[in-house]
Amino acid sequence: MGPRRAEDLGRLGASSAGELLTVWPRRYQDRTRLTPLALLRVGEEAVVRARVLTVMPRAVPGRDVMAQLRVTDDTAVMEVTFFHARFLLRRFRPGQELVLIGKVSKRGRYLSMAHPEWEEIEGQEPLDIVPVYPLSGDLKQAFMRQLMRMVVPGLAAQVSDPMPAAILQARELPGRAWSLRAIHLPRTIEEQERARTRLVLDEVLTVTLAIQWLRTRERGPGAGRPLNTTGPLVTRFRASLPFLLTGFQERAWAEIETDLQRPAPMARLLQGDVGSGKTVLAALACLAAVETGLQAAFMAPTEVLADQQARVLTRWFEPLGVRVECLTGGASRELREAVRLGAVGVVVGTQALIQDSVEFDRLGVVVVDEQHRFGVRQRSGLTAKGHAPHLLVMTATPIPRTLALTVYGDLNLTRIEGMPPGREPVATVRRTRAERRAVYQEVMAAVRRGEQAYVVCPHVEESDEGGVRAATSLYEGMKTVSGWRVGIVHGRLDSEAKAAVMEQFRRHEFDVLVATTIIEVGVDVADATVIVIEDADRFGLAQLHQLRGRVGRGTRPGRCILVADPGTEEAEERLQALVDHHDGLELAEIDLQMRGPGEVLGLRQHGLQGFSLANPLRDLALLQDARNLARTILEEDPELRHPEHQGLRDRVVSALGAALPASLLH
Repeated sequence: MGPRRAEDLGRLGASSAGELLTVWPRRYQDRTRLTPLALLRVGEEAVVRARVLTVMPRAVPGRDVMAQLRVTDDTAVMEVTFFHARFLLRRFRPGQELVLIGKVSKRGRYLSMAHPEWEEIEGQEPLDIVPVYPLSGDLKQAFMRQLMRMVVPGLAAQVSDPMPAAILQARELPGRAWSLRAIHLPRTIEEQERARTRLVLDEVLTVTLAIQWLRTRERGPGAGRPLNTTGPLVTRFRASLPFLLTGFQERAWAEIETDLQRPAPMARLLQGDVGSGKTVLAALACLAAVETGLQAAFMAPTEVLADQQARVLTRWFEPLGVRVECLTGGASRELREAVRLGAVGVVVGTQALIQDSVEFDRLGVVVVDEQHRFGVRQRSGLTAKGHAPHLLVMTATPIPRTLALTVYGDLNLTRIEGMPPGREPVATVRRTRAERRAVYQEVMAAVRRGEQAYVVCPHVEESDEGGVRAATSLYEGMKTVSGWRVGIVHGRLDSEAKAAVMEQFRRHEFDVLVATTIIEVGVDVADATVIVIEDADRFGLAQLHQLRGRVGRGTRPGRCILVADPGTEEAEERLQALVDHHDGLELAEIDLQMRGPGEVLGLRQHGLQGFSLANPLRDLALLQDARNLARTILEEDPELRHPEHQGLRDRVVSALGAALPASLLH
């Protein structure tokens, strides 16, 4: 194997031969159930094998170019249609053999399929249960299948089984070696399903064991302190707000307030879509701590967001006589001393808050914003600075309840439904690169109306990827446009420079801010109504939804323009999902199906490798079984020292990696 193929496999997570075993098939084609075209019935889902007769581009008013094929298997002719599919035209050619999977409909005189799953058949592949693997770079399905047929039998035979025999026997599950072979080289769908069930249990049990193991140590012993949630500070703050809390916010606060009033330390996950009003509830929790004579710490994932949250809390709390300070890596000795002595009521900061040099006098509440950006060490490092402080974890990443209970197993879950009154969904449209001129004319029109705009690029500087816009070059070009005031912010700027640019944009000294995804989370500028996302197909669905949430936060409606010529079906589906859906939970479930929960939940940042095979939407019963099983195992063997648990311990240690406290390794 040459270096290029090795690099492509590395991007799939296989940097060594053994790791090939866990490059799981995305799906399977059951080619034993092929239906001749002449026997297709309208309304049915079918698998067909056919030869391309013609490839025809068609322009459709209001849409991108449509690709239309006519195919045959010598029993009949069928039409195949792909919308927004200019990029697919170069993928098809007459004479090509395809497998197509889709719903059959009727268009004119021909039966048809719209946007079916499809794959080219190369060579003389056997028509049986065929795995479909994820691809990267120049890898092809035929190569992946040939590679797996060559290496899987020998590699699987060398694998040890981490699962205690009693657990397998009670569930009538096969061994790991057999399962690894069967998931890559199944003889039947039933065999593949049995193998998958066994391997999913391995994965979810590892994750749930790791989470439960760490959480018991993270919280530690000790009782918390009940907080005063109805004192004059909280009452005056609520009265000073220029808006009333929504019914959903009131319901969420009631759950948080009940926890804060108890002596047991709160551990609650507050989930709410972009712009749903989580910060005001966090502010109430912080004030309850100050009201009780304690301090509050608010940890944000970036300096830009920490600075913004500090500004918001200062604006709210200063009239109440509560001191708020922002503590980042370059904080002065005087500020650290003021925090240590308790002179600062609310401390907002980044990971700098967990440094040894930062001490609190009496920390009573910890708020962690955008939890999925932090690892286990960061969160536990901050809670350890107080005596069993109350913990409020916030996330705008929508997580189905059942999945949240697994990943955040020790946290009670509160969700803010809906949006504040007057907040409308951001209108989202797609444009091709060829339409960029019209896109920026739209931005100019917004600027003339006194509004502001973001332009987001995937890279800071030019890369080897042809045609991909870079923030710096776009900024230089836009500066030459007469009358435009343009700023730029990205991760390579130092803290002071980033803060200065953001403040200038807030004060409307810039009309347009060119940026990378540094503005993805939490940045709130009321006059920003338009966001242009260049090469939008380079971003994940959750990122796109977060970026879209940066506009329309004032009184005027927001607009999100996705500029891209997607080169893959997955990217096409991702962009169309953002256009069609505005609810974060719906998008999260689509994202789960498309990318898998390891990425969606940020489990890697959490310190875990996450799920690569399990799908919580499908494997709920296995998740619940694993959660109960993990609890039982840890009750019997808290350190996983028993010989029958050694394999599980090894998997947990491997999964946690750098997040694992050193004390647990001994």
